[in-house]
Amino acid sequence: MRARAQGRPNARPTRARALRRCATAVAAVLLAATACGGGKSAKHPPADGASGTPARGGSLTFLLPVDSRALDPFSAAPVNVADASRLAAIYDPLLLTDAATGAVRPHLAESLTSADNGATWILKLRPNVTFSDGTPFDAEAVKYTWERHADPAVRSLQAAAATGLALTVADPLTLKIVPPTPNATFDHVAASALTYIASPTALRADPAGFAAKPVGAGPFMLTEWVRGDHQTLKRNPKYWQGPDKPYLDQVVFKTTPDLLQGMNAVAGGQADLTVSVDPGIIAQAKDHGLAVTSLDLHGGQMLAFNNAKPPFDDPRARRAVSLAIDPAELNKLIYDGKATVAHGVLSSARLGGARLAPQPGTDKAEAQRLFDELAAAGKPLDFGLLVTQNPTTAKVAEYLQSRLGTFRNVHMRVDAVAAAQFVPRQQIQRDYQATLTQQWIDDPEPALAQLLTSASKQNWLGYANPAVDQAFAAARATTDPAARTAAFASVQQALDTDLPFFVTLTPSTAVLAGGGITGVALYNDGAVLMDRIGRR
Repeated sequence: MRARAQGRPNARPTRARALRRCATAVAAVLLAATACGGGKSAKHPPADGASGTPARGGSLTFLLPVDSRALDPFSAAPVNVADASRLAAIYDPLLLTDAATGAVRPHLAESLTSADNGATWILKLRPNVTFSDGTPFDAEAVKYTWERHADPAVRSLQAAAATGLALTVADPLTLKIVPPTPNATFDHVAASALTYIASPTALRADPAGFAAKPVGAGPFMLTEWVRGDHQTLKRNPKYWQGPDKPYLDQVVFKTTPDLLQGMNAVAGGQADLTVSVDPGIIAQAKDHGLAVTSLDLHGGQMLAFNNAKPPFDDPRARRAVSLAIDPAELNKLIYDGKATVAHGVLSSARLGGARLAPQPGTDKAEAQRLFDELAAAGKPLDFGLLVTQNPTTAKVAEYLQSRLGTFRNVHMRVDAVAAAQFVPRQQIQRDYQATLTQQWIDDPEPALAQLLTSASKQNWLGYANPAVDQAFAAARATTDPAARTAAFASVQQALDTDLPFFVTLTPSTAVLAGGGITGVALYNDGAVLMDRIGRR
């Protein structure tokens, strides 16, 4: 069962402050993309995306909207608009979520399997792999990295995934893993949160400096980092896939905060590759003749409620606001109809075409009835909407304000704050009533489970439903894909009733490539596998 190799053979601040620094670095991009618009530029011949074998040699400039805070597995932001592709270049993923199917696949690992419904897992590693410093990539290295994640003194952003794991090295290439409770979906947790492994030798030698001088087993090695501007990575001569990989000699990750500017730079030939989470910009990229490699995910743009405090501790208030919103109208006004209206937080396509109950549609009459009912009970709805100071976010907030302004007994105020303040208020202090946010989720485990289960420290929604807790537990307890999907379908059904958030648009994530670039392959939430990309 579970991930088996199919590839070629071998050839210190508080944790809250650490989360704040990591999250605020990407908040403006993760929560709302920059406004659409801008002029046309000269078209490139279309790149061929994930098809074709690259030629050997050359350099590539990859634009990303934020600089790294750190490049170690413990403090970096492993998301597609931040550090995920950088981490892929330096470390290579141990395991990954297949972009097309959502299944977990091995990469540096040969397999991760369980024969007892997730009570025990066996990780097998590829032989003859070394870190770029020449030391062995072995089971001891995986154990060291995972135990470091779990060490409270490290304050790893992935601590929840590693805490409680009992790890035993059976032989140099085999690690026995016993989760704190049986978990048949631990492979998804490992692929999402524990997939980047550091060189223990380098980490022990310079624990304070490792984040700026990382050592992994990936296709490239960091040679220069000019903060706020760029990172230069050179080809790793000790790379495990042999002399033919990676194809490129050099990759430069350049920081370009404006997503539209990044797309135009690729279209104009000043760069080779960028990412976007804005459906309008993705549509413009296609008009410019760029190759667009997109990914279907769970999540989306959403209006999220603080379920633990007034007024949205009352389910009538959540339902009234949700029924008052028209996602199709929002899509047309803000994104010129380029986005896709959501039917819930879960993607049917990503769950094998499963039938999922749709969240409620627009119902003005019922929304007004609920607003009036709340007012009659002495609870006229008056709330603040926490948002980032961002052009597109401002437009969405204006739409919501104007829409709700057509109803009696409801008033919404916009509370716009800088990105550096947004995530601490939302996810740490939980100082909000409603908020605009976005989620990009490759699998419901662990991200959606952490957001929604009542005992989770990452549940900043304040949401609690025993049926949802039980459904996630059922998904963790089964090795049957149909049973797992059924459990998630019951989660969606409960969310349609409880409405802890209302999803307006499906998640958009894509890599935009210029002419001459080939071998673009995505994994997890849209990160690029850097061993496969190159020039024709």
